[in-house]
Amino acid sequence: MCGLRSGLRPRPAPVCQSGGVPRLSVLMPARNAERTIGEALTSTLRAMPRDAELIVLDDASSDRTLEIASSTGDSRVVVDSVAQNLGVALAAERLLASARGELIARMDSDDVCLPGRFRAEIAQIDRGTDIVFSMYQRIGRGTIRRPVPPIRFGPGAARLALLIDCPYPHSTSLGRADVLRAAGGYRAGAIAEDFDLWLRAAANGASMVRLGRPTVLIRKSATQVTAAEGWRESLAYDPVLEASYQELTQAVWGTRETPWFRELAFTRDGPLSAEGRAVLEPFVRRFLDGLSGLGLVERAYLRRRATQELGWRAARGDFETGLAETVDWYRANEAWWRPMKAATEA
Repeated sequence: MCGLRSGLRPRPAPVCQSGGVPRLSVLMPARNAERTIGEALTSTLRAMPRDAELIVLDDASSDRTLEIASSTGDSRVVVDSVAQNLGVALAAERLLASARGELIARMDSDDVCLPGRFRAEIAQIDRGTDIVFSMYQRIGRGTIRRPVPPIRFGPGAARLALLIDCPYPHSTSLGRADVLRAAGGYRAGAIAEDFDLWLRAAANGASMVRLGRPTVLIRKSATQVTAAEGWRESLAYDPVLEASYQELTQAVWGTRETPWFRELAFTRDGPLSAEGRAVLEPFVRRFLDGLSGLGLVERAYLRRRATQELGWRAARGDFETGLAETVDWYRANEAWWRPMKAATEA
């Protein structure tokens, strides 16, 4: 039965609309989210199937978050609350432990779920994938909306992409509960608890796919943990994340020697120093060599990320190869760019 958990006045527990154990559990931690949680709940519930539960954890909020979460009137909503702030990782693990579904999805209390998200992600799971991610669009004050290239990652590309960064926002994820728990779930002490989990799951052999369509609007806010000054740099000195990263390099390349790990966190700050380039160059070359077995679009996209977003440039560029890859990319993505080109020229 779906119902209420700790922190709320007792009342008759409603049942799931399907009348049985939910197949899907959507986890939503919330702390002082009264301004955004209403839209997050409404959009998520509209996209959810009938045989699903939405578990909301109020993490010691001091505003009306708990009141809003408790007043949806939807029997699929389960509300939990704690008096002492758990923090992101512990809150995520508490939610995972309480979930009853065989599938687990995440949704943040300040994001917006788009129609069709769960239908598309569950369909991919039913084709044999263990964890599904998707594209997204950013919203929020000061955010410039740009079209999101529909770059789909198959299992090989999805795993390799984690060696550069975490391109999978938590709110886009849906995976098999047994796979997430077998990887160890969320660990206390991890600065980036989602990235840490994806690394361990990939190292554990989980099959991952990123859908090319956006399924979530992700809100950009100055109050978010990831927006804090120095947050990205702190990843470089997180032993928990580094150990998980090394688990994946062991699975992919057979080595736990990752001298480039710390440099990855600083590459967005500007051009690489001579020392930084010397450390990263062997990694980038090895990464690029590993792209040969991927699809054309995956290969071009990850090559661009490795060479441009990491600030790395080859000492000698091959103009003909670069031109050919650019032409191939535009041919493969014509269905995406041509309507926008036509609308712009109209």
